[in-house]
Amino acid sequence: MTQLPAKAHAWDLVSGSYWNSGYYGGPAPEHDVVLRELMRAGAPTAVVGASTVSLSKAAQEAGAELHVLDFAPGILREAGEWLALPEDRRHLVDVTGQLPVPLRGRYELVLADRLVNRFSAADLPGGLRGLRDLVAPGGTLALTVRFGWYERDRQIHDALTPAEQRLFWRPDVGEIDYATLPDRDIPLPTWGGISGQVMRDHIRGRGREARFHQDELLARIADVGGLDRTRLVEAANGTALVVLQKAGLGNTGPRKGEHHDTA
Repeated sequence: MTQLPAKAHAWDLVSGSYWNSGYYGGPAPEHDVVLRELMRAGAPTAVVGASTVSLSKAAQEAGAELHVLDFAPGILREAGEWLALPEDRRHLVDVTGQLPVPLRGRYELVLADRLVNRFSAADLPGGLRGLRDLVAPGGTLALTVRFGWYERDRQIHDALTPAEQRLFWRPDVGEIDYATLPDRDIPLPTWGGISGQVMRDHIRGRGREARFHQDELLARIADVGGLDRTRLVEAANGTALVVLQKAGLGNTGPRKGEHHDTA
């Protein structure tokens, strides 16, 4: 049996417990409204990140042709079962790598809730390209993102020794490295019924994750090319929604719920 990459194994550790234990996560209310406006009945729609079942459920309720993509087989399977999603709409894919040809340019709408926060700094450009390449010409990519550190990052950092802090936060590359968590008790988040050693192993297995500010992310999106920003919406919980449109024939203007951002 092929051994899973550490990050994929980390998400399979929590798997369905991520939502079945009472933690549904998902976009902020301000963003949920906009994302629902982007969903259209019958439109091929990809949610990248199986853990965001609330977003997938909203797409189903809108009548969209929902597909769910994830790089962790366990959480993809359990999300697919929870959503009663046909097997041919569940795709085991790492968007930071090579996309399967049938998925390229397939989706009118691609949604990812804080997925870019989970990429390492090295994987971020490839992840952005992969998300872009899923989008059909003229289609929309909508990303939610948290700029700067998560609250858990600060809690963990403050509990570390100076030497451990230097391993945990790498300002030279803009990365948090969860793999450096020590074995002693330090503050960790609690999601539903997930806690203790399972949560420690999950967080540690997530390894390196990029942390960046708004201008940095927008610059990296511009470097990838092929996407025009139409909207940026900030939320009270510290996240932002970036709505991007891919160039294509028939692009005569923004879709329902969008306006061109001139900032």
